[in-house]
Order: sequence, then structure tokens, then C-alpha cells
Amino acid sequence: MWESGSVTETPTISVGKLRQNPTEELRRVREGAEYVITDRGVSIGRIVPVEPTRWIPAHRVAALFEASTDPTWANDLRRDRDDIEGQDPWDRR
Repeated sequence: MWESGSVTETPTISVGKLRQNPTEELRRVREGAEYVITDRGVSIGRIVPVEPTRWIPAHRVAALFEASTDPTWANDLRRDRDDIEGQDPWDRR
């Protein structure tokens, strides 16, 4: 887990401890906690909070595709394509 530019270790929880008090541990996850699950000291999985799905309205997505491209960018692509057309990409001269 990354925090303010430094690496911190994710807390671990054993399968046994999770079995003893699943409600309390899952409440902590719901509040944002993350755990690495261990079985006999070996990491076997992670429990992390679910991030809510973000939906973007269809009309906003459609507007992205309707927007015109930058004409200079399109011209640059054409020029670059014309510059390399017919060249052997494996020729190292």
C-alpha cells in the first residue's frame, strides 16, 4: 500500500482470526481497511473494500467521439506515415 510517497506494509490477518470474528474484521474493511490473509504464515489472498462503480451518462461518452481532432495532429500523422511508407522496418542502415 502506498502512503504519501512511502511504502507501508499491508496488515495481515490469519484465517483463524478471521474465523473467530468475521463481523468485526469485515466492518473494518467496509471502513477502508485492507488485509492480507495468511494460512499458517503464508499469504494466500487479500481482502479490500469494493469501490463503487462509476457510470458515465451515454450522452457524455458520445460527445467524446463527436469532438473533432486537432488538425495539426492529423497532418503530423499523415506526414509521418508518408515518410516511412515503403521503408523496410528491419533495415538497419
